[in-house]
Amino acid sequence: MTPRVALLALGLAACGTRATPPPPTGEVAMKPPPSCLEQLTVDHGRSVLTEQRSLGPAAFDFQQRFAAADIDRDTQIPVAATAAYQIGQTPLLWWNAARTEAVVNAAVLTELRVIDATNLAAGSTEAVGQLSELGVGHIAGRDLVKFLIAARVIATYVHIGAELCIVDEQDGPGGYQARLTGEHTYFTNAKHVEPLAFTVTVDPAGVIAVRGD
Repeated sequence: MTPRVALLALGLAACGTRATPPPPTGEVAMKPPPSCLEQLTVDHGRSVLTEQRSLGPAAFDFQQRFAAADIDRDTQIPVAATAAYQIGQTPLLWWNAARTEAVVNAAVLTELRVIDATNLAAGSTEAVGQLSELGVGHIAGRDLVKFLIAARVIATYVHIGAELCIVDEQDGPGGYQARLTGEHTYFTNAKHVEPLAFTVTVDPAGVIAVRGD
């Protein structure tokens, strides 16, 4: 082999084993999204407030609490937006007789406070309410969390809606816990999309709380 051919062969071999060059300075490799146990879409168009405004004296804004009431099936109807969430084949959320506000079934839930997860400081914990003795153990923890979000007891958006992901879940003798992350969309003079992260806990006695993450 002549010196020239030998040099050419060496060059080709080097090309075949050359490592992929690193990304240009300043580029950051994107992290893969966290595993999602379940994705949730929250849409104002299918909210309790939107439903109320279609039924009768239109409410000005979202409820800040959901009173616990004895349900009278002769004068009250379930809230359609959350009718799938039940205990003992009875929906959790109902319209009062006047259709002016939604109330929870007092047989299984205490009054529920609305907690704004979009404005909850990291590490801050707020009490929501509590399952009664008849309610504890009769609804899956994830279903309870989904109900609270669908009813906007846990407020995950201000104007438009939210996209959420249940990224972690623990269920056992110590109670239930779910961590959610996502983003919500709202408008001022322009469209804004902001992240949010929070954890919902339900202790063995049925006490429900939300912690900002």
